[in-house]
Amino acid sequence: MAHTLSLFAQTGLAGEFLSGTDGVVKYHEWAAWIILGICAVQITFAALALRSGATSLWLLIGSILVFLAEALQAGTGYGRFLRVHIPLGAVAFAAVTCQTISQFRRSPAMTGSKP
Repeated sequence: MAHTLSLFAQTGLAGEFLSGTDGVVKYHEWAAWIILGICAVQITFAALALRSGATSLWLLIGSILVFLAEALQAGTGYGRFLRVHIPLGAVAFAAVTCQTISQFRRSPAMTGSKP
């Protein structure tokens, strides 16, 4: 959930920057590094949850792919490759949102509770 919310906040900072407010670009940069850190923590927790049987392998794989996408996001942001940076940001936000929704919609077998 923190990952999704931080990406949502990042879109607001991006919108402010693209609308001409130059001062928010440093916050957009800091938020990018925070988001990468949150994603690294998410990978760690996904690996632990997979080991205990609380989630599927797809969450771990997806988290690693999102981390790679977000690292590419940082690189394209520094390089000012907006033709890649903006669509990739939308894809990352969609992927993380789907991950969040999937964790709230887990089957009873995954959570260990009875239907």
